[in-house]
Parts: sequence; structure tokens; C-alpha cells
Amino acid sequence: PKGDRLLYSVYSSDNNMKPLLWIVNAEGDNIGAGRKSLNVETWAHKCVFADSYNLYCGVPENLEEGAGLFPELAENSRDQFYQIDTRTGAKKLIAIPDGSFNVSDPIISNDGHYLYFTDETTKKIFKIKLK
Repeated sequence: PKGDRLLYSVYSSDNNMKPLLWIVNAEGDNIGAGRKSLNVETWAHKCVFADSYNLYCGVPENLEEGAGLFPELAENSRDQFYQIDTRTGAKKLIAIPDGSFNVSDPIISNDGHYLYFTDETTKKIFKIKLK
């Protein structure tokens, strides 16, 4: 939210070409410092910062080998929502949506009570109550 950290996903042969979330400092003399894997297999566009340290992410239940290189391999995978603490790496399952959604571009309501997201398949917007 402050623009001082960057969330991104990468894939490599180390994790069967699946996307893996990473975070890094992205401000001033600290650019590139503090780089760390969050050990979550998803894409950065499925995540949103709730505050400076906590993320909410849509995470596919199953990812086939090569999904990082060919995202269409994950089109039929149902996403679940996790809260991730970027300081500790702690992950908490917060929602298993009633339906099969391919999450994209989540946002948090101004009061922090709702998480809105687009389903890539239907292009419709949905919400999940957080508080």
C-alpha cells in the first residue's frame, strides 16, 4: 500500500514450473533487499495487500506442472482464499468459495470488511465477508 514493497510471482524448474509468490523491498536504497519466498503457489494478480504486511490471495487448489509458463492450465482449478503474513510467512485458509472461481484482481473495501474479486471465467464480480 505504501509502494515500498513489491509482490511478484516466478516459476522455475525448482518448483515444477508453477508460480510461486515472492516479496521484496522496492524503495530507495533498499530496492532488492529483503527478498523472500512466501511459499504459496499462485500469481501476484490473485493477491491484494490488506495492510503493509498482510495479503489476501486466491490460491488454486491444484496446479499442474508448467502452470507458471502456461497459465491456461489453471483455468479449471478452483481457488481458495488465504491470508498471508509477509513478515512470518504464516498462511491461514480464510474461505473456500461456494462455487468454482478463478480469482483475479481482488480488492479490499475501504472499511476492511469485504474482499471483492473478479471471476476470470464469467467476468463477474463477487465478494467475501472478512469481518
